[in-house]
Amino acid sequence: MESVLGRHEATSVAGRGHAAPPRPARAGQATVGLDPEHRRRIWERFRELAAGGVTLLVTTHIMDEALQCDDVAMLRNGRVIAYDTPSALLAQTGAENLEDAFLALAGGERKEASHA
Repeated sequence: MESVLGRHEATSVAGRGHAAPPRPARAGQATVGLDPEHRRRIWERFRELAAGGVTLLVTTHIMDEALQCDDVAMLRNGRVIAYDTPSALLAQTGAENLEDAFLALAGGERKEASHA
């Protein structure tokens, strides 16, 4: 069987064999540097795993990927600045996309970064 997730998928599959619920699977920056076809296949696999009851923790700086998640935690300088559904974050900030929502929620911290 061809694996889209590599070791992440192996962790999830191994968890399914136990009587206890599967452990959460972690996928850090899983699609960085991939072509669109493989990126799409990974997200399809994520949806399959989630539908099977696996909790996925996906870390990404690509905001359009965050839109595909049920819940989003936004971090700035190692701290959570927001945690909600993507649609709620957009509504809360009045932003058209999650990148703008992040910038709105980061507030004055953006100025700090622009002086670097």
